[in-house]
Formats: sequence, C-alpha cells, structure tokens
Amino acid sequence: MCEHTRRRLLAAMGTATVGSLAGCSVPTFENDPTITGAELASIVSDPPPSIPESLPVTMGANHLAETEAAIREDLDRVPASFDADTIPNGAIRARLTRAREQATAALARTTEAHTPWERAGRLRRARSSVGYVVGGWAAIDGDRSVPDVQADAESLREDLGVFRRKWAYIGTDPTDAVVVHDAIASLIRSCLGNLNRVLSVDPDDATAALTVAETDESLNSAQGALRDAEHLFDRLRRGDAVRNHRATLKSAAATLTERVHTRRQALGLDGESSISDRSDAETPAARALRDIRQDARRSTRLEERRAEEAFPLAIVEAHEELALFGAIETLQARVDAGEAVDPTSADAVRTIRRRALEAIKTAFSEGDHRTLDRLRLYELVGAIEYYDDDLARYDADRQVSLSRLDWELAEYVAVEASARNVNRASAAVAAAITDARV
Repeated sequence: MCEHTRRRLLAAMGTATVGSLAGCSVPTFENDPTITGAELASIVSDPPPSIPESLPVTMGANHLAETEAAIREDLDRVPASFDADTIPNGAIRARLTRAREQATAALARTTEAHTPWERAGRLRRARSSVGYVVGGWAAIDGDRSVPDVQADAESLREDLGVFRRKWAYIGTDPTDAVVVHDAIASLIRSCLGNLNRVLSVDPDDATAALTVAETDESLNSAQGALRDAEHLFDRLRRGDAVRNHRATLKSAAATLTERVHTRRQALGLDGESSISDRSDAETPAARALRDIRQDARRSTRLEERRAEEAFPLAIVEAHEELALFGAIETLQARVDAGEAVDPTSADAVRTIRRRALEAIKTAFSEGDHRTLDRLRLYELVGAIEYYDDDLARYDADRQVSLSRLDWELAEYVAVEASARNVNRASAAVAAAITDARV
C-alpha cells in the first residue's frame, strides 16, 4: 500500500467511533439530515471497478504450486482438531483451534485470486497463518521454543543478506523494472520487519506455546516475502534483452524530484499551514482538500528514497505525489468555483461515491501507461472498499446523521480527485524515464 493511502487509513482506524458499529446507538443532531443504514447498504452495494493486483513480470506457476503444496504439507502436520488430551489448557486449545480454522480458510482463499501476483500475496498470508498453528503445535507436541525460531530467523537473515548483495535494478523495460523492483523492495521491507519482530522476542519466554506460535507466524511471513522476492528477481534475470537500469532510474528519480519540488512550491506546501488548512471545512470537497494538503506537506519519503539510492521507490513516490498535487488543484478549483456542496440526502451521498468509482474506471480504461496507472488505482480501489465497509456496519433501520459521515464522504471525494490525476502523473513519470534512458 502506498504511503499516503496507508497513513490516511491508519488515521481513520485510530479515530473511528463506536457509533459506526452495527448495533450501537448513533445519536443524531437536531435539524441534521439523516440516512438509514439500509440506504447506506444500498449505496455501497455497487462494487468498485475490478483492478486486480498485477505485475509486468508474472509469478511462475510452478513456484506458486510448490509454495501452496509446502504450506498444505505444513498444515497437515497439525491435527484437524484438538481435545483436552492433546491440549489440556482450554484457552490455548481454543486459540489454536480458531487459528487452524483461519489458516485453512486463508489457504482456501488463495484459489480466488485473479492474478498470479495476487495469488502470491494470498499464499504469503496463508503461510503466515499456518506458521502460527504449526509453531504452536510444535511447542506443545514437541519441544520447539523461541530460541529455535530465532535460530531459524538468523539463518534466514543470512539468506536475505546474500540476496541483497546480488539484487540489482535489472529488467527489459525500465518502466516495468520500476514497478517490479518496487514490489521486491516492499517484500524485503516485510522480511526485515518480521525478522526484527522474531529476534526481539524475549528468549526467556521460551516455552510458552502461544509465544512460539506468534514468533513462528512472523518467521513464516519473513520466509514467504524473501522467497517471492528471490523468485521475482530470478524471473527478471531470465527475461529477454535484460540490462541494468540503475543509471536510467537514478536520472529519472532526480528529474522527478525536481518536478515534485517545483509543484510543491507552487502549491505553497513548503511553508506553514495556511488559513484554509486551519479552518473548519464545511463540505466534503473542502475537507478533502484540507486533508490532502496536510498529507502532501508532511511527505518526506521521496527525498529519503533518493538518499537511500532506492530509485524505483523514489519514482513510485514521485508518481503518487504528482497525482496528489493534481488532486489538490482539482479540489481547489472546485471549492473556488462554489461547486463543493454539503450532501443533504441519500442521493447526494450516492453521487459522491459514484463519481469516485467512475473516476477510477475512466483513469484505468483511458490511460496510456497502464502499468503505472495500476500502481495508484489499485490502492484507490482498496481505499473505496475500506470506506464502504465502514458505512456498511450500520444496522438497516438505524437513522444516521449525515454529519457522522463527514470523514467517509471527504475520503470518497479525495479518491475521486486523485483518480482524475493519475493519468497525468503516469505520463510525467513515463516521460522522465524515457528522457533518462541511457
């Protein structure tokens, strides 16, 4: 998930109120328009456009089949059910029973993936879930302990070091290389994060079954991430006319950094917060504008990625920031023109959401750089699904004040504005890469 999207969703989860949950009392305000839970459910029943997660380089069918077979083999080592004889502790027995059910379900869901890359992601999640069950059972049925898991993690860390030393920004096409190496970098970050979690566990808690389960869960996540990263790199190396694009990507990242800096200055994002940022916005568009400007002002990821010489990640960050800047311009023009209105009915809410979906669909169908477009549009679809889930939690007969939906409606508007500027951002990135080709 891209940084801005992740930050906004995490902020949303941190500020969610109990009133948004089904079955909870949701107070209304005097003279405030309301909408029923049934109307909200109807509004979000129209699914967002399907933009499956995909990469220019395909995950090999044999790799995916072997990964699935290994996960199933691990899960089959654990009893299908537990009783008081196998696990005397009732609390631990209940936890591992639920975990096995969840692992089995996660493995079954891998067949529902629309693309090989999406299937790989589902397999990684299934591997993690199975790791929890297998680790917990190994601690109970055998003698597996936290130090055992940590020893395996140290071995994996050595494998990671070997991979990072040979990893280079190779590929046939430099734009495709950006997307694939960005995915590899995400896998490496995931591997590192999970390894750090494993190695930071107190080894004195060596025999607690659930501690071993949790530690093995993180270890399996790290293993899955590294194996997929290695596989993607190997697929790149086996392509036609493969070359190292480091110089091209370094130059493109420099060009895009300068462009982002120029746009940032033009939008007044390098200074202190403006009055409009601090004011109480009344419409979804004005609230979205304020929030996006705050996101853009806080962003330092592009410079950090360039300093790390992580050029594919810097280019992806520049792509997102350029789309974000375009969204700011779109929303500012809408607010200045008086086109931003506060919804007062279910139809208005439906229109706000529909415009977001249409913007995503149009951007995906009409863009000239689909590989780059997909990067951001896939994230925006995920954002829509998150906000939809939030609105669908209300009981059908519940009367909900529209003011309670301020955040979700602003986010739908932000998604729409971002989607309308993805194609332009992709064109700028593609041009920078083309001009930088050496």
